[in-house]
Amino acid sequence: MSVPLYVPAGEGEYVDIRDTKRTYLKLTTPQSNGEFGFFEHHMAPEAKGASPHIHKQSTEMFYVVKGEIEFTIGDRKVVGEPGAFAYIPKGEPHGFTNRGTEDATLLIMFYPIYDREDYFRGLGRLTANGRNPSMDELREHMAKYDQFMV
Repeated sequence: MSVPLYVPAGEGEYVDIRDTKRTYLKLTTPQSNGEFGFFEHHMAPEAKGASPHIHKQSTEMFYVVKGEIEFTIGDRKVVGEPGAFAYIPKGEPHGFTNRGTEDATLLIMFYPIYDREDYFRGLGRLTANGRNPSMDELREHMAKYDQFMV
């Protein structure tokens, strides 16, 4: 059962992933009873982010808090500045990068969540200490959490 939750700024569980400075897991599967996920994603300048992919079961939403995020949505690219919002229904190809030379912050939301926090935790493990996982490792990990490269 989900209960009210308050997570102060700069607090909560987090994961460090390769060129992502830090991803805070603000609302997870157990906390929302699997209904919704909310993540605060801090990206280093020119960080690659997520290559184009789809989710078969989840809708994903993004809100740019800081910086310039280049979104790939279908076959088009758009640059989101602070205040920009992107809604990606399940099955729609999308990806993102920090196209700027400054740090960027992106809020990422999933509905339903399907243990998405474990996706981020796993990426942290796969890329720990500068490790570069193979494409097979990445594809296998992504598929566990409803993410498929296009």
